[in-house]
Amino acid sequence: MAEKLLLKKRNIEGALLDALADTPVVIIQGARQTGKSTLATMVAEKVNCKQLTLDDPQLLDAAKNDPLTFVEQYENGTLVIDEVQRCPELLRMVKLSVDRYRRPGRFLLTGSADLLHIAGANESLVGRAETIRLYPFSMGEIGGFKEDFITRLLDDDAIKSLPGTKAARRGDYAELVERGGYPDVVLREKNRRSAYLRNYIAGVFDHDAAVVSNLSHLDKLSKLFSTLAATTSGIYVQAAAARAVGIPETSMGGYIKLLKDLWLIHELPAWGRNIAKRVAGKPKYSVADTGIACQVGNLHSAFLSDVTGGEAFGPLLESFVVAELFKQQSWSETDFRLYHFHDRESREADIVVELPNGKIICLEVKASRTISRKDFGTLLYLRELLGERFHLGIVLYTGGEVQGHGDRLYSAPISAVWGA
Repeated sequence: MAEKLLLKKRNIEGALLDALADTPVVIIQGARQTGKSTLATMVAEKVNCKQLTLDDPQLLDAAKNDPLTFVEQYENGTLVIDEVQRCPELLRMVKLSVDRYRRPGRFLLTGSADLLHIAGANESLVGRAETIRLYPFSMGEIGGFKEDFITRLLDDDAIKSLPGTKAARRGDYAELVERGGYPDVVLREKNRRSAYLRNYIAGVFDHDAAVVSNLSHLDKLSKLFSTLAATTSGIYVQAAAARAVGIPETSMGGYIKLLKDLWLIHELPAWGRNIAKRVAGKPKYSVADTGIACQVGNLHSAFLSDVTGGEAFGPLLESFVVAELFKQQSWSETDFRLYHFHDRESREADIVVELPNGKIICLEVKASRTISRKDFGTLLYLRELLGERFHLGIVLYTGGEVQGHGDRLYSAPISAVWGA
């Protein structure tokens, strides 16, 4: 079962092969243990390649001692280099090599950090590279299908055919939230997941952060992440976060950026009808994987599924949906961007999806099994404000039915986001 799950086809594979066909450098980026090396190996079987990993100490030494020779050792095929962030100097050599001999599919790189932002990688691959983001398993990948919720909503009648759910209980969603999507967590028995996640978290903060950053207070990065996990999907208040962690407020930007570069958090910018309002608005940060958030906060599905766990469950459930949409964004047939909405009158929309034509889809995520008219308050406001630009407003909830609530307003099961 474990081997079969780990070798599941990833929904991003087609985009990866397309990129290798017309781009000199393709980079698979994502958090550690999301399956980057496995995906690279599966793709490598379909192209002429040589695969190397810098987890091998001897290869890492060779890369550091003569980086140009290292990157030019397989010019007639695709050179696959895993965990390239361990030797940032290679990125500059890759650039030089591509500038000498530009051919599609020369390099396939993987990294557990945003390779274009890590310390020491001061040579840009812009115009030479395409980045493929690999997240933990999506719900569709676990189920063996490719989900595309936003594209489905572009069909005016599609909302009426969204799948309901037989698993409408709060506890079923709590189980998904506690598990998250990391491959090694999904394949483990429930009582073995915590041990894996504890070691995973320690590895990220004790080792990976130092490899890719030279910030002064890396010992406080774990506490900052715990603080953000405890307030996941909330409006980010920099001064409060700085006080809680003990990092100077003026330095916080670097630590937030590092957590993003390590793929541990997602940023949802504020949405406004003009760019100035978006830039000025406070972002929301949500954990990229709710399983890690639950481990950090010692939260278990039994607690989350109980009504007393509602204060923690709601934000985590919203973060779970946000994570699924970011995953789908990687392969969706529709180019869309994700925001949140919050105005001076405290009207809020959890997720604002902006489409290429300027139209908007607004999503609210509720942990309850029933909904009322008040749950549509902000959606009603935005429908009136935007007119024809307002495509749909949907309240996602833990109930099992799709229902209409007036012009372009619906409620639907949360599982509709990944339903086949």
